Amino acid sequence: MVNTTISLEAFDVLELLYLLAGQRRTGALQVVHNDGRFTMWMEDGRVQALRFGPLSGSVALRQLLLDPHGHSSFLPGARLPTPLELNATLDEVVIEALLHDIPVSELPFSGPGRITEPPRVNVLKWSDEEQHILRQIDAQHPVGELAVSPAAVRLILTLIRMGLLVPTRSRLARLTVVMTRQVQGMVLVDEVICRRWHEALQRPPARVAVKTGCGMVHTLAVCSAPDLGRQLLIPPELLLQTGIQGGDSVLVQPV
Repeated sequence: MVNTTISLEAFDVLELLYLLAGQRRTGALQVVHNDGRFTMWMEDGRVQALRFGPLSGSVALRQLLLDPHGHSSFLPGARLPTPLELNATLDEVVIEALLHDIPVSELPFSGPGRITEPPRVNVLKWSDEEQHILRQIDAQHPVGELAVSPAAVRLILTLIRMGLLVPTRSRLARLTVVMTRQVQGMVLVDEVICRRWHEALQRPPARVAVKTGCGMVHTLAVCSAPDLGRQLLIPPELLLQTGIQGGDSVLVQPV
C-alpha cells in the first residue's frame, strides 16, 4: 500500500483499516474527503490518534464511517507530530465510534447469527444489557427477536459492520434411518456433516434433535463416523425407545 491511492468507492474503508491493523502497520492513513482530510496514525497496528478536519478521536472515525467517500493513501513510518492521544486497538475505537451512533436501520438478516471471532468480542467492554444480548446471540436466538430496542439494533448492526456477526448457516440435515450395532446409547452421523455443525456452532456437536415425519422430536447423543453419507445410524435400543424405524426420513440438527 506504499504510495498507493485507493478509492473508497471501490474499497470498504473499514476493511482497509482492519487490513492495516492486522498487518501491524506503523504510519498514517490519509483520506481526502469532501469534508476535509481524515488521518489515522498507527503504531504497530494500534491506533494513536485520529483527525477529520476539526474532529478528533472516535468522533472523527464515526464521521468517515458514516460517509465513506474519497481517496486514501498510506504513509508508512509516518509518526504522530503531537503527544500520544490514544493507544487502542482498532476494535475499541470502532466500537466507540459506532455503537451508540450507527443509524438504526433494518437488519440485513433476522435469523440466528454466529460470532466469527469470540476472543475479539470477549476482550471488549460491554454493558450488562449488551452482554445479555451477546449471550442470546451465542444461544442462537434469532437476532430479529433480540432487536427490541434501538440500543439492541445498534449493537447488532455494529457487530455486523465489524464482520463479527454473520448469519448462521443452515444446520438442518435430512437423513435416512439405518439400524446399527456399532454403538450403544448414541446415534452416528457422517463426519462431514458433523464438521459443518462444528464450524457453525464453534464447538463439537454433542447431541442432536431428530424430528420424525409425524412431528415428534427426540434429543439423542451423537458421534461422527466416516462415509455415512445421508444416513443416520441408530442402535436397536434407541429405535425401540423413540419408535423411529429403519428407512424413515428424518430431520436432524445439533442442539
